[in-house]
Amino acid sequence: MEGSIVSRKQLPRATEMHVAAHETRPRMRRPLREPMDTQAPINQLLTTIARRKWFMLAMVALGGVLAGLAGLAVPVGFEATTQIILDAPSRNGPAGAEPPAEMLDASIDDNITMLLSQGNLRRVMAALRKTEAGSTAEQGDAGTGNSPPNPARGDRPNLRSFADGLLGGILPQSKPDAADAAELKALRKGMRVGQELRSRVISIGFTDPDPARAAMVANTFAQSYIDDLAKRRQAADKVELTSIVAALPGVQRDLAAATDRLEKYRLSHGAVDQGAADNAAKETAELSQQISLSKADLSATESRLRHIQELRKEGASVASLAQAIGSPLLAELAARQASDTADKNLSDAINREIEQATARIAAEASIYRAQIAALESRKNVLDAVVADTAGRLSGLRALEPQVSILTQRYNQLLTQQQELIRRIATPSAGVSVLSAAWPPTNPKTLSPIFLIPPGMVVFGLLGGVFVVIRNRLDQTLRGEAETEAALGVPCLGLIPQAPTMHAKRLKQLVLAQLRSRYSRAVTSLLVAAAPKQAGDRSSHVILVTSSLQDDGKTELAWSLALAATRLGGRVLFLDLDRTGARLTNEFLGEFKALKPHFFFGDYVSERCALHDAIAGMPEIGIDFMALAPSEDLLALLSTVDSSLFTDELHSIYSIVIINGPVGLGGPEAGLLTGWADAVLFAIRWGRTRRSMAREVLETLAGDASVSAPVGSVLTQVNLKKHASYRFGDGADLLLEEPS
Repeated sequence: MEGSIVSRKQLPRATEMHVAAHETRPRMRRPLREPMDTQAPINQLLTTIARRKWFMLAMVALGGVLAGLAGLAVPVGFEATTQIILDAPSRNGPAGAEPPAEMLDASIDDNITMLLSQGNLRRVMAALRKTEAGSTAEQGDAGTGNSPPNPARGDRPNLRSFADGLLGGILPQSKPDAADAAELKALRKGMRVGQELRSRVISIGFTDPDPARAAMVANTFAQSYIDDLAKRRQAADKVELTSIVAALPGVQRDLAAATDRLEKYRLSHGAVDQGAADNAAKETAELSQQISLSKADLSATESRLRHIQELRKEGASVASLAQAIGSPLLAELAARQASDTADKNLSDAINREIEQATARIAAEASIYRAQIAALESRKNVLDAVVADTAGRLSGLRALEPQVSILTQRYNQLLTQQQELIRRIATPSAGVSVLSAAWPPTNPKTLSPIFLIPPGMVVFGLLGGVFVVIRNRLDQTLRGEAETEAALGVPCLGLIPQAPTMHAKRLKQLVLAQLRSRYSRAVTSLLVAAAPKQAGDRSSHVILVTSSLQDDGKTELAWSLALAATRLGGRVLFLDLDRTGARLTNEFLGEFKALKPHFFFGDYVSERCALHDAIAGMPEIGIDFMALAPSEDLLALLSTVDSSLFTDELHSIYSIVIINGPVGLGGPEAGLLTGWADAVLFAIRWGRTRRSMAREVLETLAGDASVSAPVGSVLTQVNLKKHASYRFGDGADLLLEEPS
């Protein structure tokens, strides 16, 4: 009997049927395909955004709506501007010289800081309250009169007070400090103070929903600052004037006393001729120079005389004496003596000439001494005159500067007093209004329509960033090349998503609608996993497993079994997964499978023959064998020799589809790889995480030399969405309708 226990135990299979060696399928063992052509980053970005175009359009529309609503929520603001100009800084340099730029910058910075100070803001707030109170009183006195509002002052019908407008009724009136703080904050928020280019002009702007109020606040702000600055300067001038008035009597007394001392000194010491004193000093200097020259001549003469006397004592020759004395006559006598040494008269003449020359030199020295004595006597007289004149001038030079300084100080105080009296009478702030504010006609705030395009752009960019980040963080698998690169195993195909997944619908898709995308995809996958060569009668055992139950594993297994019936031969569906009972029970119920008396555990434990553990479904041409609910699959797979049973299955069935347990459920799926010729790993498109699939595949691969080849299958693929990714894989062929 075919499939009996006796035949499996006693009859050698070599004599029954020769089972051809199962060669490894080239598609299952082929090298991994190269990833699709690498797109430029901009193309990838455009593809990602195009895939989420409706989300992007929604974000752009949302941005435009929110920007428009924000523009409508912001009240329209009108800015009125007052310009003030600073007086030119004082010029202490040369006439016509411009003041340094640093001085102007410092003055501008000082004024801007004082304009925005808390003290000035409080003064402006008080002035505004008084102004608006006066405006309210004028409107009350007018009664029912039809007087038009004055835009320069900000009067208008039903005008609220500025403080009420700033507070907006938020803060209670029982807290004046909090109300003042809120009003100051609102006033500071609406103010704008700045320099106009590099000029001395400062612009003071205020923004308010009411143009008249904006002009009133800007003018009040500028005028209040100018008035306060003028008052401060007037007060400072008064203080300075008081100090000058108090100092004038003392300076006047000091000046009178110094003048009296000077007059008394002049009367007691007489008048001093400054010219005579200068001449005496000049003559003294000239005498000193003459004395120096005479002393130099005297010293030279005495040195010459001593030299002549030393030569005579030493008995020097007449020629040496003639040279020392410098007498031509003596030199001539010396020459004659050298030619005639016996002439006595010549010797006497030489001696007389030497004596006369020595006497002349001595007389010359005496004349120099007398001259020096006379000059020194004259100099002593002049020194006495100069000393007396200097003594009298020293007193005058000590008293006259005091009188001059006190006179200058007194005149300066008088001038300052007159200037301060003039400034107090007509106070000036050093700042004046150049251009007063007038109610503006054009609003400062943009129209809401101008905010819509930026809002759309911003939200479009935010949506693009969100889409790109979400795409980068997506860890699921979608494309064939992407799956192969992530898992390291070939991706054999994609199974389209079916509208409903039950037994009859699945049979109709695979067997009735042969030109449907689902049928073509399943059939192509089966041919890729179990190809039949010409004249090849070998059978194939295909194990179908997945990471999780909802990855479409059971649907894929039944689809492959239905498609296998089209290839001819017997087909066995071996269900070893208890968790996928719904679809399996539908097949058993719909196609009237007889319930077997034995199960897979009985068969591998040799408690029954193969045909006793099989339930037939003739309507669809599939035999069915399942695992009993109480059986331990791990124990069964660990204790039996798979080759004893796979050879029998190969000898009877052309295709055996094993619906294995999920990979995360335990090691059973890894043990079942030894039963199969090929392993199909189901991955749900856009749902299964690549890290989980990679971990399960590592347990399935085991020893690559003995385990069956593993291929991945993408299940429940949304073909329209898949096409938007532009992977360029098998899904594009499924989208094409066959002719």
